[in-house]
Amino acid sequence: MPAQSGIEPSSETIQRWQEQLNDPQLRLVKWSIESEQVVPAGAWPSQSPTDDDAASDQVFKRDFDLFTQDGVVQDKIPAYFAFRLTPPPASTFAFVAWVPDHAPVRPKMLYASSTNSLVRALGDSRFPVRISAAEKNDLTYESYLSTITHDSADAPLTAREAEMAEIRAAEASTINDAEAHAATGRSIIFGPVADEDAEDESTTSPPADGSRREIKGALPWTDDVAETVRRLGGDESQVGSCAVLEIDVPNETVVLAAEQPEALAVPPSSPCYLLYRHAAGLVLVYSCPPSSPVKSRLLYSSAVLIFCKRAVPEWTGLSIIKKLETSDPAEITSEWIDLELGSLAASSAEQSAGLAAAESQGASANASGTSTPKPESEVKFARPARPGRRR
Repeated sequence: MPAQSGIEPSSETIQRWQEQLNDPQLRLVKWSIESEQVVPAGAWPSQSPTDDDAASDQVFKRDFDLFTQDGVVQDKIPAYFAFRLTPPPASTFAFVAWVPDHAPVRPKMLYASSTNSLVRALGDSRFPVRISAAEKNDLTYESYLSTITHDSADAPLTAREAEMAEIRAAEASTINDAEAHAATGRSIIFGPVADEDAEDESTTSPPADGSRREIKGALPWTDDVAETVRRLGGDESQVGSCAVLEIDVPNETVVLAAEQPEALAVPPSSPCYLLYRHAAGLVLVYSCPPSSPVKSRLLYSSAVLIFCKRAVPEWTGLSIIKKLETSDPAEITSEWIDLELGSLAASSAEQSAGLAAAESQGASANASGTSTPKPESEVKFARPARPGRRR
């Protein structure tokens, strides 16, 4: 942003502007910089005969011809313009900074550095559209349409970014969609599903018989998947172990992958869920390589949130401490997971170190013949003696 010049509108400019805001027939206002101030340089009414006509689209378009009238725009002299967009009381305008390419350098710099001060003084909210014009072609109705279209458009995305945005949107709306479809008995992914019992879905305790009641929007599991989740999440000896889960699309089911890795590894060209038992708890890594088909990406992405938030807690009584995502299967290592877990991994490591130190101290004490201190709950304290007689 250029440095501000310190040039402000004159008191006459401000006074006239307040009057011009209330004039429905006024279409175009011009200001110029003279004697280190912004001063009025002209005003032109709409080319319509009545106030109502001035608000019509046809007249609005035709009024851009005002810029072509003699003396309004000068080839080598900068100026400021306000082109009315809406009638009173709203009275909004398009602010136009006319700084032609062929203008001398000093005026160009002066106008560029005074624009923000003028807009603030006249009222920012009065100018929802701002146009920088260097050629007369920038002062046409077509150029105006191009400007407002560009300003309202989203930032351009690459094909990859657009695809990932679609996937993120699908994932973010999964839970809301599931609730919306509940009334009609439709799965958010595979269409009609059977009616559920009237059981309360808010519970996270699995049924006592080990069965898995249906959860709308959640894909069913095979028994192998349920057993694997319970084993990894419920057995501390499984720290460092992992399992790869996949979605069997024809059968609409989450299944164990045919090939299970001995170390941290996932398929290089297809999406999957990797369950990893970290010292801090159960971690889910959603891997989706760029080469994965779009349909598979949407399916895995749509199902992963309910898998973590509802299926695992309600079907196993366990919880996922962290859901991670990656598009590069090669980056999945124990170090990467620790880095992603952040404070969770750090606190787990500190806990482990503390337990190891305590055990080491206990072993050393026993080896040297020193008795192990009793737990705090077993320590008995003698009653304090009475104070001696005062002499």
